[in-house]
Amino acid sequence: MRRPGGLSRRLSRLAGPSGSSEEHAVTSSSPEEPPRADTSCEPEGVAEPREPSGRRSRRVGARDTDEGDIDDSFVAAIEPLDAGPEDAPALAGRSRSFGDRESDDEGHVFLDLDDLPDPEPRRFEAGIEPWPEVGAGAMRERPIVLDELRARISRVLERSPVDRAKPPPDVDFPELPFVAEEGALGVLHVRSRKLSAAHRVGTVHVGPAAEAKAEVLALLALDPSLAGCDPKRALYLDTETTGLSGGTGTVAFLLGLAYWDGGWITEQILVRQLGEEAPMLARVAERIASSEMLVTFNGKSFDMPLLRTRFVLAGLPLPVEPPHLDLVHVARRLHKARGVACKLTKLEEEVLGFVRHDDVPSGEVAGHYLHFLRTGDTRGLVGVVEHNAWDVEAMVAFVALYGEPLDATRLGAKDLVGIAETLRRSQRLDDALTFADRAVREGAGPDGLRARAMLKKARGEREAALVDFEELAAQVDCPKARLELAKLYEHVRKAPALALAVASRGTAERPDLADKRRARLEKKVVKGALPPKDDGPLFRSK
Repeated sequence: MRRPGGLSRRLSRLAGPSGSSEEHAVTSSSPEEPPRADTSCEPEGVAEPREPSGRRSRRVGARDTDEGDIDDSFVAAIEPLDAGPEDAPALAGRSRSFGDRESDDEGHVFLDLDDLPDPEPRRFEAGIEPWPEVGAGAMRERPIVLDELRARISRVLERSPVDRAKPPPDVDFPELPFVAEEGALGVLHVRSRKLSAAHRVGTVHVGPAAEAKAEVLALLALDPSLAGCDPKRALYLDTETTGLSGGTGTVAFLLGLAYWDGGWITEQILVRQLGEEAPMLARVAERIASSEMLVTFNGKSFDMPLLRTRFVLAGLPLPVEPPHLDLVHVARRLHKARGVACKLTKLEEEVLGFVRHDDVPSGEVAGHYLHFLRTGDTRGLVGVVEHNAWDVEAMVAFVALYGEPLDATRLGAKDLVGIAETLRRSQRLDDALTFADRAVREGAGPDGLRARAMLKKARGEREAALVDFEELAAQVDCPKARLELAKLYEHVRKAPALALAVASRGTAERPDLADKRRARLEKKVVKGALPPKDDGPLFRSK
């Protein structure tokens, strides 16, 4: 049996003046039986004189004479050991033999190192390997721990759970009907469908978007470059991203597209895991290259800058972008009088009459995708995919509505006010006044009156403008209307008292300017109230 703790191997080497090697002493003791004290023996780790035979040997501390007490691994390391006749002087005084190993009276076993065989696998098991020679004929031994340590680590790792990279979540499920396609740079997961001619969003059909008037769209967008584009070659684009702040850390994981191919085709591309954007970006570049105009909602500020960043990070060339129609700017101009937030979902409700049910809010989209990445649960993405599809189809419907001829537009009375103001910015004052009159007739209320009054003033029709401002001031508490009335009363009607009465109720100007206006009007009122000065007869007699 092996003693607890095994063998303690200590090796020392001292070179004598003649270059001969000193004896190496290795001792081992047991906790149950401490080593016997012997004043004739050198302390542990101190070399004894070399044996007369010139052969190197080492001494093992006192052990029990029972061979079974010797460490099996140690026995394996030293077998075989043959002692020849020339070793007799070296073995003198040693009374006890242990197998082929000689020992002295104290039980120290002397091992002949020169007779040890070449290292074999069993020597590695014993934990001993010779080092290269250092000096003349010198050899030392060191414990082999590195290989054993590696082996132990390997065994522990084999038993330990290893977090291997998870395969990308599968998306070819009925609830996520994406189909794998081979792209130029890898596999694409695409969902594509063709909208019927009767497809509509709320009350607006999407089909007429292919026949939209490009010049009308250019006029409403205040972008002349759109006038020469063919709406049938428009590419509608919307992205769903891992964040709303932009920057290099934001990834477009779902891309929604719509284009005309004998009918409107919606195409959605899903990035199953981060790092697989290149195939999607290649498809986007291909679609952009075949289009004449881009249509987005807030894409000039968010979607396109984000995609440009992803192209650069992916090492792909930036596509050449055609004229860009950003519907958010058109919507702000046309629907300002409605007083609704300029969000796509709100505009769908107010303008298209479409209400989404069970929609995923934009602020929760990123969380749904991250849940999909962690768990592979596709149910969280179903709502995100539908949200993206609704966004793209709504943009097609808005182009169908905005692109109608202006004289036949189906936009409401308050939206006609937006058309009138947009035409005024384009210096088309006659057309703008026509839409302002129509807006007032169709019930636009104060907004229509304000727009028509400002147009009449811009056209030089000040008396007609004054009438509209008087009616507007009577309907609503409007400081801007009072300011315009004060100006017209003072300069057109030449009635400073009326101007002062209106200005005293508050105007939309800085306090210092308002005080200056009132002071001037007060002087005019006082001057007008004084009787005319009598300078006497025109001609004096001599």
